[in-house]
Amino acid sequence: MNHVQHLVSAAGGLLHRRDLVSAGVRDRQLTAAVRTGTVRRPRRGWYSTWAPEDPRFVAVRVGGRLTGSSALAPLLPWSADGRRTPAPITVSVPRNAARLRPRRGVRVVYDPPRVQDRGSEWAVHPRDALARAIVDAPFDEAVALLDWAMHSGALTRGDVLAAVGSLPEDARGVLDWADPRCDSYPESIARTRLRRAGHAVRPQLPLPTGERVDLLVNGAVALEIDGRAFHEATFERDRRKDLTIAASGLVPLRVSARMIATLWPQVVAAVERASRTRSQGRRSAWVRAVRETPGARRRWHLRRSGPLPAPTW
Repeated sequence: MNHVQHLVSAAGGLLHRRDLVSAGVRDRQLTAAVRTGTVRRPRRGWYSTWAPEDPRFVAVRVGGRLTGSSALAPLLPWSADGRRTPAPITVSVPRNAARLRPRRGVRVVYDPPRVQDRGSEWAVHPRDALARAIVDAPFDEAVALLDWAMHSGALTRGDVLAAVGSLPEDARGVLDWADPRCDSYPESIARTRLRRAGHAVRPQLPLPTGERVDLLVNGAVALEIDGRAFHEATFERDRRKDLTIAASGLVPLRVSARMIATLWPQVVAAVERASRTRSQGRRSAWVRAVRETPGARRRWHLRRSGPLPAPTW
């Protein structure tokens, strides 16, 4: 590793020429480093050790910084669960930005100065990325993003509230749908879809053994959602948990994250059948209407107006 590559790597993979010059690097050394491929130049004045297809490299080359799910991706533990909607690379630029380098498949958004004044060289602040991601995603994924932000601690409580407070007025009601107890993406998706269908859902129900049920639906169905990976060591433990659920007077129903993503009609049909059997189909009056328009720039709207809801966590 040569001197230039070492300095850029130590800075996280991106460094401006002025910082390299301040560290004693000369122009001929920068030229040699680019020619040999030890560093790359995504844009004039910037040097990077990232691969050209890295979203961070792409954002700098376009002339801005990552935002939305693109900026949150390194923090999101969702790769194993499979998102329904792949997020395109989204790049934030100032409203007066010029000399951009558009790239096919990359979305450019123009943000106000308050967004440009915080964050890193390659990404906006996580709270601004969260606000963008929430309004860009389908509604159930927007709720999952907010669940993750509240549960993981990746953002402070103040940042989460600031992100929601910056949303369009009707969208702030998404906070009512979120729950910090939810600890996985497919669990959050299932909870939101069931609530939208009119079912009463309680996450993380404690059992006498100290274990918790992922979702209690209509007071009768204990819905357990397994991750993508299968572990033989957990098989017996999961079966024992199902016995505990049944002994507690509930109907155990175990599905996979892939089923949530690809077989949702069958999943909800099974839940509703079990609910009718055990609870006479109790329905929740808590549901608010959500209007979704998949092809629109803003994919969803809540039929609700008013101030930011009081936080519940």
